[in-house]
Amino acid sequence: MRTPTLPPELLAALADQHDPGSAVDPKIALLSQAANIREIERMGSGEWTTVYSYESGKTGGRCFYSALIPRSRARKAMKNDSWELMIGNGLPGFSQGYEGDTVITRYDRFGFSQVEPLVFVRDFHGLKPKQFDLLEEFRHFHNLYHDRKNDRYIAVDDRGEDEIVVEVSDTRVRVKTRFVKQFIAARQLCLALYFDIRADASIDLAVVKEALPSRAVKEADLRYSFNVGDLSRWPDVTFSRLIGKKIIAPQPVEECGVWPFETRSEQFAEFIIGIDISSHNVLCTADEAELSNYFGKNLGAPHYLTPVWFRREVLGKYYDNPDKYSVEDGYLRCGGLWGLRMDNDLPNHVVVYLGDIGKLHYDEQLYWKSFNVPPAAPRSSETNFKRSFLAEFADPTSPDLVSKQKLVGLQEAWEHQFGWQLFRPLRDDDAHVLKQIRVPLSDTTAEFDDQVLLLAKLLIDSLDDARLVKELGGAKPDEKSIGKFLRFLTIRDYPHTDRDIKLLRAIQAARSTGAAHRRGEQFQKIRTELQLDEREVPDVFRELLSRVNQRLADLQSYFVPDSTPDV
Repeated sequence: MRTPTLPPELLAALADQHDPGSAVDPKIALLSQAANIREIERMGSGEWTTVYSYESGKTGGRCFYSALIPRSRARKAMKNDSWELMIGNGLPGFSQGYEGDTVITRYDRFGFSQVEPLVFVRDFHGLKPKQFDLLEEFRHFHNLYHDRKNDRYIAVDDRGEDEIVVEVSDTRVRVKTRFVKQFIAARQLCLALYFDIRADASIDLAVVKEALPSRAVKEADLRYSFNVGDLSRWPDVTFSRLIGKKIIAPQPVEECGVWPFETRSEQFAEFIIGIDISSHNVLCTADEAELSNYFGKNLGAPHYLTPVWFRREVLGKYYDNPDKYSVEDGYLRCGGLWGLRMDNDLPNHVVVYLGDIGKLHYDEQLYWKSFNVPPAAPRSSETNFKRSFLAEFADPTSPDLVSKQKLVGLQEAWEHQFGWQLFRPLRDDDAHVLKQIRVPLSDTTAEFDDQVLLLAKLLIDSLDDARLVKELGGAKPDEKSIGKFLRFLTIRDYPHTDRDIKLLRAIQAARSTGAAHRRGEQFQKIRTELQLDEREVPDVFRELLSRVNQRLADLQSYFVPDSTPDV
């Protein structure tokens, strides 16, 4: 229990200071710094800890700083209110001393106090803006990514999710408390949190001294002094000053939360793996330790390779974040952090083996669980069966997976044959386009619009106009990409010219009359042509992609006959 920092009667009155009937003068309430005292008592216990802050205004100023100090120095540090490290200090340099009559020069990494800053505040004499540098060892310990645009430091967790750990602004640096406590536990250092807060008010000093006498608080982990006075430059202004420090001691090194002291316990969700004779869902854990295998483990338990079925919408969040995830043929990838084998060659479902889903982070398992459904068939796709159990190569059949495969194949074959690519490589800003092409996950016009935009960008906007013009010997006035490609195919007697150009114009019309502009009569015309009023969006787009795939295959067969692909 902490000792009271203000007389109980004054604390009670200050708590009611916003009450119109309160007897406490607002200026006395301001100078009491009651709110600041409550704040410093809570320092190091909330989600965030301020390790540097400087604010100045008409009613005073607030300054916070921090340092890492050895445990052996913590007791000595609590014997006075002064700071062990001043803002701007702690930079490397040389110091000199005497050993007898000999001058000894020594290099000091953190200056001669050997107290380490968590934040280096570097000043350039007003010629350049101040800079705040986070202690390199802290950044490396947590492997923090520096988001330079927003001046934030980010940790990537086991799921691949971002967590902001440090936020830097012109006046404040704050750190997630959990991360700084893990760091000081690993190094067995104390975190010293310093504060120097002043409040100003136009009120008689004698009145203030009577209401707010000077005092000092000395506790095991908190020490400060409180005083009032007047400013010689402005005799009618009275100030109060609160200065001191709080020490956050390290937890045992076993609490640092990193290898070999990880504290995350293994958790496993349960998934539907079948239906019993009473039509109830049969659930089973995804914990590999409790599953059977082909080597006699856990006889009678569900097998590691038990297929677990999910609605295809489960892939939505991965498709929608192509900078982080990649949905591939039979595989889901989160950068180089984790991957998941899956069967995504089904029209309406995704299937994952029970033991594989248990390899995911528990939170990711719970996400998948929300899309879990009873098995829709005795086994998954033919493609997956050949790959998993017959050890055979098998091409996908889902048209979106086929499109990516055939587009890449055509590009490589075309360049090998002619020395240039039919479709210009996607720029960095458009690198997501190929990743996001898919059969729509829901029966909505919005999803159809999104996919048509991507398809048009991939097949029409990316045509290498400049090279086509060169091959044609020049362009006609106002000739667009599709027109150039039409002439190119016609000159070379391509047998499917009418069919392919009609397809491209249908895609362009769907994009220009619906996805990219307000809908009108033209959109209804293309909607009727594509049978969007009669069929579900995924089925319409699936057929559209099948037509695209036939086109890509025929182009390769005709122009690069030595690399004839399967249709």
